[in-house]
Amino acid sequence: MRKTWIILICMILCMGIAACAAQPEETAPVQPGAAQTEAQKTQTPEVSPAPAPVPSPSPSPTPTPDPTLKSGMESDAVKALQQRLGELGYLKIGEYTTKFGPATERAVRLFQRQNGIAEDGIAGEETLARVYADDAKECTLPLSGVKIGLDPGHQRKGNSGQEAAAPGSSTTKNKVTSGADGKNTGTPEYQVNLEVALKLRDLLEENGAEVVMTHETADVDISNQERAKMMNDAGVDLVLRLHCDGVDDSSVRGAMMLVPTGEYAEGFEEQSRAAGEAIFRAYLEATGARDRGVVARDDQTGFNWSTVPVCNIEMGCLSNGDEEALLVSDDYQNTCAQGLLNGIVNYFAG
Repeated sequence: MRKTWIILICMILCMGIAACAAQPEETAPVQPGAAQTEAQKTQTPEVSPAPAPVPSPSPSPTPTPDPTLKSGMESDAVKALQQRLGELGYLKIGEYTTKFGPATERAVRLFQRQNGIAEDGIAGEETLARVYADDAKECTLPLSGVKIGLDPGHQRKGNSGQEAAAPGSSTTKNKVTSGADGKNTGTPEYQVNLEVALKLRDLLEENGAEVVMTHETADVDISNQERAKMMNDAGVDLVLRLHCDGVDDSSVRGAMMLVPTGEYAEGFEEQSRAAGEAIFRAYLEATGARDRGVVARDDQTGFNWSTVPVCNIEMGCLSNGDEEALLVSDDYQNTCAQGLLNGIVNYFAG
């Protein structure tokens, strides 16, 4: 009996265990919004479209430095230019510097003239390109073998002593007068004449000429007859006498060229006129001075005693205040000298 009860109890326990195993497992209740939260966790976040790139402005081009070299500038480029012009024979100075001065400007002008470039004395792009080209033209001095006489008119003190105005003539004139004076500044004519002559001398020598001057200082006493004989003895190819004018009418201004004529000019009258006309054209072109003409004279002692071609430039009127201001200025004197040089070169170039 007891054994039967044990068996029954075991059977009941087994049946209970089986029933529990067969019942499905309860799931945990889902909290409201939980599924949405999980979905949000797994959902790919929405990406806003990137703004369109704004194009950056193109950088402004860096301006190319102007290579132009001209009077008054100072730089290593000027020194390099001087060295190159020296190598080519256009510039002869003792020491190359960084300063673009009158000698450099004259060398540039000479280079431009011999290479067919517009002559302005400024080393612009075209001039520099030619200067530094491998086949750059070496200098051919246009006045090589030419001897030029320069007679700056008057002197510090005039000499009223008398001398024959021409060979064998009984007519006499003052040996040398004191010349005109500036209307406003009182600048003496001899000073302007000498300053321009010295500038012209340098230009002529740089262009190959041999230059003979009657004087290089105002403190001399040389008569007009003596000046002419000095040039005859030196055997110059051409004499240029340099003067300024002074007239009673202060409104008169302009330049004039005087040339010899008459019995005392036989044998060189034609050459003198040709030289005078060539020099005068170039002078007017350079200075812009008013043209007062080419005038033939037979009454000048300096002409009548000459045996070589000669002409006399009246560079302007010191009696006119405006023209006086030009004639006493260094810049205008340089222009005068350059114009006279151009004319001399043109004459001997034929």
